[in-house]
Amino acid sequence: MVKRSLRQSCLLACFAIVVGSVFAAPSSLSAARPPRQVNQYVDLQDTGETITLPVGQELIVTLPLRRYNDNYWYVARNSGAPLKLIAGPNEVRRRDWTPWKSSVQVFYFQRESPGTAHLVLEQSYFSKPMILKVLDESPPPSPSPPPPPPLPMVREKLVLRGIHFDFNKSRIRPGDAAVLDEDASALKANPNMAVNVNGYCDAIGGEEYNIKLSDRRAVAVVDYLVKSGIPSSQLIPHGYGKTDFVATNDTAEGRAQNRRVELVPNE
Repeated sequence: MVKRSLRQSCLLACFAIVVGSVFAAPSSLSAARPPRQVNQYVDLQDTGETITLPVGQELIVTLPLRRYNDNYWYVARNSGAPLKLIAGPNEVRRRDWTPWKSSVQVFYFQRESPGTAHLVLEQSYFSKPMILKVLDESPPPSPSPPPPPPLPMVREKLVLRGIHFDFNKSRIRPGDAAVLDEDASALKANPNMAVNVNGYCDAIGGEEYNIKLSDRRAVAVVDYLVKSGIPSSQLIPHGYGKTDFVATNDTAEGRAQNRRVELVPNE
């Protein structure tokens, strides 16, 4: 009886040791196991793509399979900082096999060195090779476009009012003095603007006489503006005689409109 209980105790002790080692082993193994490397997946449906793949990371490239003729996608060039080809398509099918629309072939690469890799894969039934550019760091951001050039300063157009004269006169009428005072204020606000002071006559009288009369009218306006504080260098008088009519000379009203001085900014 004593021997049987001793034997049972030994068996129970051995069983406990075995069970403890079984349950303890996975925890110790999992603690020693390195973390699984995250893979980079690329479904290469068009050429010219660019991705980032750090050193040590695995790249899994899938490509479409449109028909089967024992001519799989193959690596035509793996240049730059080449990627290590770990595995490629290895399934064998009969020549008359037609793939599903979603059929793909898969390549497995791994980056072992830094730098830019250029991966080119080709297939006879594709019109162009599939090119994949693989960087080992994020591509630099595209440079910001230069700021647009500043818009040119829009200068406000200087508008000056002209005055009219009595028949055969070059004297400024009292009612027109207020108009010239406004013109003087505008010219003071634009000291760098030269102004043509153009005198005109109606159609009555000789050509030579009207040229001199229009000159006197232009000079009369210049004198008034100079007395108002405008530099004479800013004013350019011209006498144009009986030209550039703005109204008919067949009526008194029309002739009165033609006897005038215009102030035109010299742009």
